[in-house]
Amino acid sequence: MPLPSLLVAFGGNALNDPSNARPHQREEFLLAERAMNQVADLVEQGYRRLILTHGNGPQVGQIFLQQELTEHQIQRHVTLDVCVADSQGRIGYILQNVFDNVCSRRGLNRTSSSIITQVVVDAADPAFRNPTKPIGMFYSEEEAERLRREKDWVLHPDAEGRGHRRVVPSPRPVEIVELPLFERLLREEVIVIGAGGGGIPVVRRASGQLEGVEAVIDKDRTSALLAACLQVDLLVILTRVDGVYLHFNTPRAERIGQATAEAMSRWLKAGQFGEGSMAPKVEAAVRFVQSGGGRAVIAGLGQLSEAVAGKAGTQILP
Repeated sequence: MPLPSLLVAFGGNALNDPSNARPHQREEFLLAERAMNQVADLVEQGYRRLILTHGNGPQVGQIFLQQELTEHQIQRHVTLDVCVADSQGRIGYILQNVFDNVCSRRGLNRTSSSIITQVVVDAADPAFRNPTKPIGMFYSEEEAERLRREKDWVLHPDAEGRGHRRVVPSPRPVEIVELPLFERLLREEVIVIGAGGGGIPVVRRASGQLEGVEAVIDKDRTSALLAACLQVDLLVILTRVDGVYLHFNTPRAERIGQATAEAMSRWLKAGQFGEGSMAPKVEAAVRFVQSGGGRAVIAGLGQLSEAVAGKAGTQILP
């Protein structure tokens, strides 16, 4: 019996150490190696059909901040959709380079390929009027107030108490434009890296033409949509914490080891999970399972093999 197909969604912090205020580029490769060694472990176990997606919250915020700080010098405004594309190329290259090197060292005859992925959103999505997606750096309350005043940014306090972050529109993904390319590469048993940062947000005009829009799509929602479209058996969402907690950040905090999609949905509606942090992950996992997926797991960044084996994280079942 063949092993199940997997889509593994790495959080943006898979390549970003939030404790390091001045990271060097080589650290991204070192952090990527930790992540890709875990993927190679699955390849050694015999998994053949693997898709990797990744977040870009820290990176796209840094790219956009760089553009803002140099705009008066280079006289060029770069929109958020292009910043997402920049982050896809950068992170996709790092993951692809590191994974192929890891496989070469281990003697594994597998390669990866990155797909610059466009994702269609609805131009009338109410998210454009209510920004919620956190991107970029954490700021103190004083810094956040200055940025609101000087740059007209919308900043919200982080659900985990790490400071304030800029928030931007996060419309729901409707269609993966490059889906046929994912299918073609998977048939060749290529490890596919794509839908980075939730995909480049585009709208489809009446003419059929695609046009980029200013937004950042939640990568977990896009990962769930992609997994459902590709009929993947297992969706694994890897994040900074070791699972989903009830009463998170309180003395009553309790990790959920296993639950049905229905139970998770009830807790979600009750407001148990932080908006902009854990809530979109739980929503994506529930949506995947309810759309016919076999199982979803939300676990820590270093727990991939254990999560796949059902021994770590929060296991969400039909």
